[in-house]
Amino acid sequence: MNSKLKALQDVQLNPSTEFQLELLVRAAETLEIEDPSSIAFIQALTQLSTRRINLKLSLHRAAFVEAELQAHLAEVESELTLIHKWSSVLAEGSGSENSETVENLERRRQGIVRKAKEYQSQLAQLDPKTMNNALCISDLTRLQEQNREREKEVRRKRKKVETFRGLPANPDLARLSLLQATQELQKLTRAREGLLGGMADGVS
Repeated sequence: MNSKLKALQDVQLNPSTEFQLELLVRAAETLEIEDPSSIAFIQALTQLSTRRINLKLSLHRAAFVEAELQAHLAEVESELTLIHKWSSVLAEGSGSENSETVENLERRRQGIVRKAKEYQSQLAQLDPKTMNNALCISDLTRLQEQNREREKEVRRKRKKVETFRGLPANPDLARLSLLQATQELQKLTRAREGLLGGMADGVS
């Protein structure tokens, strides 16, 4: 055996063949192939191609889900802006009798805004590599349909807001609107937790 190895060491290869052999060795090391046969190379390249396709699919899914959640966050923040305006009107139109109520509403509004911004920051830091490949297109379609229904509800609320413009300040109306905005944020929270839970299942 040693004599055969010595004989191989003494073999002189032309530069072109030696260069091609070196490329073959590097490719085998990169693909972590122990047996550099043609079948092993084909299998390794097929697996690499499959991983690339799955990664691209995960990136598209991540972008789609993030866009939907960002749009819903924008709608919630728009509602919160209206609530802030109503709170300001209440603060100006009422005396010390309602001042504590307005302050409580403002604190709750600020808490919701902070939570919405926190979710927005977490979405921006999502690593597409951790997306669950088992996420079905039907799930994404269902989420999109839910968001469309929420958008219709927001438009309906805006029409109601236009109806109330110019009327005296109404603390009960402000509290009701705050409650509705809070419920919308809770829906977003549940959708986010479901998404992150699916991602965690995919990683495990």
